[in-house]
Amino acid sequence: MADMELGFTAGIAAIVLFGVLGQILGKAVRIPSIIPLLVLGLLVGPVLGWVNPDAILGDALFPLVSMAVGLLLFEESLKLDLSRLHGGARRPVLGLVTTGAIVTGLGATLLAGWVFDLPLDHAAVIGAILIVSGPTVVGPMLAVIRPKQPLESVLAFEGIFIDPIGATVALGMVNLALHDGAPHLGWTGLTGILTGIVAAGVFLALVAVAKVPPATHVALGVAVALTAFASAEALYEESGLWATTALGVALANQPWVRLDALHEFGSHVGMLLIGSLFILLAARVDLDALLHYGPQTLVLVALLVLGLRPLAAWLATTRTVLTRRDRAMVAWMAPRGIVAASTASVFALQFEDKGEPFPQLIPVVFGVVLTTAIVYGLTGPLVAGLLGVRSDEPEIVDEDGIPREISGRS
Repeated sequence: MADMELGFTAGIAAIVLFGVLGQILGKAVRIPSIIPLLVLGLLVGPVLGWVNPDAILGDALFPLVSMAVGLLLFEESLKLDLSRLHGGARRPVLGLVTTGAIVTGLGATLLAGWVFDLPLDHAAVIGAILIVSGPTVVGPMLAVIRPKQPLESVLAFEGIFIDPIGATVALGMVNLALHDGAPHLGWTGLTGILTGIVAAGVFLALVAVAKVPPATHVALGVAVALTAFASAEALYEESGLWATTALGVALANQPWVRLDALHEFGSHVGMLLIGSLFILLAARVDLDALLHYGPQTLVLVALLVLGLRPLAAWLATTRTVLTRRDRAMVAWMAPRGIVAASTASVFALQFEDKGEPFPQLIPVVFGVVLTTAIVYGLTGPLVAGLLGVRSDEPEIVDEDGIPREISGRS
């Protein structure tokens, strides 16, 4: 079929439409929405040639993608009421985002270097990106799997906290590869966290002191989150994700203001953002490159799923409240999501701009995202059932498909 590339208006409409349809399809057949979204993105992008994100959005593409990811992390972190970390779940979450992240980053670096015969600095970029997991895939999987507590909380909190950590480490690896020096990673995280806390104070002051009506809380929350993201990014690159995550966590754990209206954000704007982002990024993938590196990517995924994740999870959760069955389930739950896809796309452009193309980066990361979503999404409920870690209580989810106990919505 000849290419029929859509213009700006029709292209934006198609991106939003297919983004929503992909999520509806995923929920209808009870599979992670990321699977139909990536398939649709590849279909309307490299296969049919309808959607060309670079032509539609130009230089604004990646700044808009980064801001959208920041908003998604804000929405997801609003669910992180720390009082919901049941029965000692804090320790395994801390282990997974520290020990687990280190083991995953180092291990994925060595595996990527070996499988794709990459120099160490390039392999380290892939390894750092693969640290991330992501609420956009973990949340819907938990809604289907319905694991018992505290396992459910551990997996949900890991999926959100690990994203800004992995993105920051990946930024450092990119700077090492391109500039022979890393930014101050500690300052990146600290700047973002402090910016998010200040932004939370501003939001609370406007709501509690200025008496902003509840009907405007969603619009105000989005505006404050975007401002926090932009302010942090102006100080340190990639600190914006830290800022929006810290903003959401701070608001979720303050006792002064009810956030019922803010939680409506995820059911509407969040759905549009998730779908549009996956369609946009998948439509940019070079299908020939995806197929070319496909066999090696499958080898990498097999090593990640069967070897590295079990090792990282076992080390991170040792001597915690999790049972052996819980720990086995943690070992079988490490999908990658939108942050991995978006950071790979942004960093690939940086390599191109420096005259050092990194042709493996996007196809390998997208291959891992798609394959891990399929593996964990299709086998997760079966594995949880065999391990006996599924909850016997009836499934009660919110309008996003997120368990009510995790989302905190009423």
